[in-house]
Amino acid sequence: MGISLNFKGFNASLKGPMSAVLAVSLTVVALSLPVSALAQQDSAGALLEEIIVTAAYRAQGLQDVPVSVSAVTGDMILEAGIQKAEDIQFLVPNFSLTETGISTNTFIRGIGSGINQGFEQSVGTYIDGVFFGRAQQIRAPFLDLERVEVLRGPQSILFGKNSVAGALNITTAKPTDSFEGRFLASTEFEDSETIVEGMLSGPFSDNVRARLAARSRNLDGYMQNATLGRDEPNREDWVVRGTLEFDVTPELTATIKADIAEFDVTGRHIEIINEQPAAAGPFTGLEYNQILSLVFGQDASVANVVQDDIRSSNGDFSFNESASYSLTLDWSIGEYELKSISAFSTFEYDEFCDCDFTGATVFGAALQEQYDQFNQEIRLSSPLWDNYDYIVGAYYQTSDHDFFDQIIVPIDSVLVPAINGASPGAGDLVAGTQAARTATVDADVLSAFAQFNWHASDRFSVQLGGRITSDKRDGFRSLTIEDDSGNPLPALQVGAPIVYADAFGITSTNLAALGPAGAFFISTLGVLPVSGTRDKTKFSSELKGVWNINDDTMLYASWSNGFKSGGFDFRANNRGVFPDMATSFEFDDEEASNYELGGKFKFAGGAAELNVAAFFTDFEDLQISIFDGTLGFNVGNAATAEIMGLEVDGRWAATDYLTISGGFAVTDFEFTDFRNGQCYFGQTPNVDLDGDGTDELCDYTGNSNQLVSDFQGNLSFDFAFPIAADMELTALFGVFYTSEYDASATFDPGLVQDGYSKFNARFGYGPASGNWEIALLGKNLSDEKVLQFGGDTPLAGSTFGAKSNYAFYSRGRTLSLQGMFRF
Repeated sequence: MGISLNFKGFNASLKGPMSAVLAVSLTVVALSLPVSALAQQDSAGALLEEIIVTAAYRAQGLQDVPVSVSAVTGDMILEAGIQKAEDIQFLVPNFSLTETGISTNTFIRGIGSGINQGFEQSVGTYIDGVFFGRAQQIRAPFLDLERVEVLRGPQSILFGKNSVAGALNITTAKPTDSFEGRFLASTEFEDSETIVEGMLSGPFSDNVRARLAARSRNLDGYMQNATLGRDEPNREDWVVRGTLEFDVTPELTATIKADIAEFDVTGRHIEIINEQPAAAGPFTGLEYNQILSLVFGQDASVANVVQDDIRSSNGDFSFNESASYSLTLDWSIGEYELKSISAFSTFEYDEFCDCDFTGATVFGAALQEQYDQFNQEIRLSSPLWDNYDYIVGAYYQTSDHDFFDQIIVPIDSVLVPAINGASPGAGDLVAGTQAARTATVDADVLSAFAQFNWHASDRFSVQLGGRITSDKRDGFRSLTIEDDSGNPLPALQVGAPIVYADAFGITSTNLAALGPAGAFFISTLGVLPVSGTRDKTKFSSELKGVWNINDDTMLYASWSNGFKSGGFDFRANNRGVFPDMATSFEFDDEEASNYELGGKFKFAGGAAELNVAAFFTDFEDLQISIFDGTLGFNVGNAATAEIMGLEVDGRWAATDYLTISGGFAVTDFEFTDFRNGQCYFGQTPNVDLDGDGTDELCDYTGNSNQLVSDFQGNLSFDFAFPIAADMELTALFGVFYTSEYDASATFDPGLVQDGYSKFNARFGYGPASGNWEIALLGKNLSDEKVLQFGGDTPLAGSTFGAKSNYAFYSRGRTLSLQGMFRF
């Protein structure tokens, strides 16, 4: 058990019981002082600056919103060197995000979407009110933000269907009425990282204002690729945003925004660990790396199978492009506010994954995705009358989603002689070929929503909300075996689809022309192409009671339900345990009911704040995607899960020069029915789901979920000391702690990350006016290398019979020098 402690961007590491003791002690002290000693503080002392959020679609103080929400301000993002959403998790308990080889996992309160490009997201991402629904879009770099709000629990009424676990509500900075600018440059010494960012904002006239911001980042890498002799992952990203705001009339303001970005990565942060000798078969007694190097003569770098920041790989890349364009209209109609948001966004990437994750020539996977979305939202907000107020609106979204991937067996792959050894000539059939997949989904979403607040008295309100959503989508998937240039198979290799089916469990359109053998594998693995249509209408609702005991104390109780859309499986290679391909292709909606009790408290006339939320969430048909141990991912619904927990956070302006903030989360996640789990290699199956008399899956009922910590917390100290000649010395100290968690979706005991702490620090010097600053920023000062995600090394067990794991490890210590100039 642990507590997550966090200092606005500073990381270092304590381990073991002393880490937990220190973390708990510091947080308890920080959060209990407001209740006791701070209550006696003179209200004329230091006060906290109010944080404004739009979690309830109105601009409100953070302490006035009856939701479990954490907010990270734009200033904190700049000062702490936060690059993207992945960095936010060390400031917000019960939120985690990690990038995998072919996807991105985002979790709130233990709930998130697995690895499949066909999934919608359980954690919705919204930028200035526009929904960004693809997992990889969240990898985009941060630029010129006003704040990031992390809303925990279902947010289905105001934000929509795909926020069943929570939402990231991101607000960009707006044009200003007076001219201002900012320039920031940062250089990092450990990994040769440079960041340059600039912003200009101001009026063109009395009625027109504009803001332009741009950012560029380059990172050499923090792991050594021993096969290619280079540092990885190398990152290059840039983003440009232009915002034009003009007053059409005194009652109507129009905002036009364009946002264009590229974020490219060469290489991965993957290492091979936990290798064990094969227990049976032709390679008995040899580890996977020995099979590759000694038997098949592969590069000696494959022998590195311990975590040491050295990997072996023949090279990977991920090239991403995104663009979004929006028009927002804000009308004041008497006391009412009418808002219209029209937006078009496009996102595409081209990736290559050396997906055997070693420096041997085994196989590769190329992936391409194109996603185009148009959405229109209109909502009306009433005045805040004495007796009631309301928000009503409608939303329309249409999208086109195309996905392609190719599983490539090079002509010199070790699979060729390996398969030949078991079946002479069969390996030659697949040399220089690929399994080329196409998947598409066209979707239309139409919804209407309303939230009504009845103020029964000056102190008590009842909130009732509902949203009806119609979701229509058409899906298609096919896969064909081709040569590795995308051409039809040559005559001598027309039997390759049989080898793909037998060795890798991959069905294809080619099998239909291959006689009885092809018919056998079609009946075993499923027929392609496959298509499907979904047309679902669902209603989400919310009931909340809010009791303002006094101006400093607010209590709330809520019940809400929501759902995440079902859809179509993009990445399965066969029908799995389902009776046919059509059944396996479609997965169901994910549904949640959430019960929450919370309170928000102010102390000492605004010098301290404390927020508490206790929750219980009942999930049904939780969507899962688990690696099948060979080359594919199986998608389905994992029956039911229950999550309960406690979230606490607080701030205290201890003096005019010191602010302390912190929080923690205790989470108890349990699968109450999960009998269709994929086993890790070497695990004995215990579930015969398809009733054929053979156990093929594993029962994970009673388990927690991957990436879920029982305990997390953060604590930060923010100092600002005036010194001579109107100068100021600033310092930030922070610590983050998390208890152990499973980094594998198959709960492999070799892929459990022990509890750890990270420490960060920042020291800055400049005038109190903030016109300029020089700062030194240190992250993860104790050089903690954290296991973020892992699984069975593809083909190591299924083809060669040897236990092996791949593992994603986080970046180690970084030291950066920052320079910032404002005007």
